[in-house]
Amino acid sequence: MAIPCSEFVLKQSLTKKKLDKYSVIDFCKDAGINRGLFYSQYRNLSDLFVSVLTLRLKKSMRNTKNESINRVFYRLLCKIKKDAVFYLNILHISKKHETFYPILKKEIAIGLENYMRPRGAFSVRTIELVAEGIYSILFNWISHEYQTDIRDIYQCINLFLPQIEKDAKK
Repeated sequence: MAIPCSEFVLKQSLTKKKLDKYSVIDFCKDAGINRGLFYSQYRNLSDLFVSVLTLRLKKSMRNTKNESINRVFYRLLCKIKKDAVFYLNILHISKKHETFYPILKKEIAIGLENYMRPRGAFSVRTIELVAEGIYSILFNWISHEYQTDIRDIYQCINLFLPQIEKDAKK
């Protein structure tokens, strides 16, 4: 049996206000499930957070056929900014930020690869480096509570994106 709508439950619970604590017990109460079911699906709260963030990132980066990669990332930035408290809470509550890095960087890389695949050859190494840069920008933007204007973040990401297309033309 799967946990009903983990993403929905977390979004409802973590968007109201900034929280200092959120636990597996809180999530189970909000989801109307017992802890045994939770632990059958996730190792800990960070595992749940990574799972939900990965799902959200995949949703944001799919269906890029008729859209420029710049537009895809601008849309992603707008979604993050719209759910600012949600993302701040996840970063603040999670004790294992290092668990986010490899998984979310990989998802960004997969999104970039999926964008590039129909456009011709590309360098996987360049994709990985660009994904790493984009992840760093997003993580810092969120962890510094969106102090930098979204347009500036967009411009920073745009500095990386031409690299993957330039690399493909070689």
